[in-house]
Amino acid sequence: MAKRRRSALLPRKRPRQERSRATVEAILQATTYILTRSGWDRLTTNAIAERAGVNIASLYQYFPNKAAILAELRRRHLEQLRGCHAEGPPPKTLHEALSASVGTLIRQRKTNGELHRIFEQELPRSSALGLAAAASPSAPAWDPSLVRHVPDLELAGFVARTAVQAVIDEAASERPELLDSPRFKAELVTLLERYLDRRDVVPPEGGRAEATRGEPTA
Repeated sequence: MAKRRRSALLPRKRPRQERSRATVEAILQATTYILTRSGWDRLTTNAIAERAGVNIASLYQYFPNKAAILAELRRRHLEQLRGCHAEGPPPKTLHEALSASVGTLIRQRKTNGELHRIFEQELPRSSALGLAAAASPSAPAWDPSLVRHVPDLELAGFVARTAVQAVIDEAASERPELLDSPRFKAELVTLLERYLDRRDVVPPEGGRAEATRGEPTA
């Protein structure tokens, strides 16, 4: 059953000639247009073919259904996002790690941000789960020993990542100019750094604040 489900998300064939590649590109561009302008509910193979200017039979030559088109679109989107990761030496301080992570999340949101938002928030849960075979790249992982005095580092990483992603998404929607602002990035780093650096926090009564090994992905 799982194998059949995966095969339904694969293209029927890969384009080899320039004309067939142009057809596939037109199908993917039409899918992006409909998703971002009209939403998931208006996305049908007939609407995609009409927008792309291709015969519905030509569409089915390459994709068995709209889920397969979405899977190919998401695969390409993920490749774009992976290109957002900045290369460099491993961070040596918490501040450096958070600065790199926040920078990556901002770059990811700027990379076809509306499509990214749809994939993350608007697709029906069943479709989103099916397309999650390739996990969305997030901020780069860094040495958890940079964080100390956090009782549950996995939970703290989840809270931090969710909070900063929500702020970035809100900025992209309401104040997109902030995504290019160094001050905006600095404010997010400060927010996370104050949350994760708990050296001055009094541990709960009867317990000792010790970091739990994990992988923060803020």
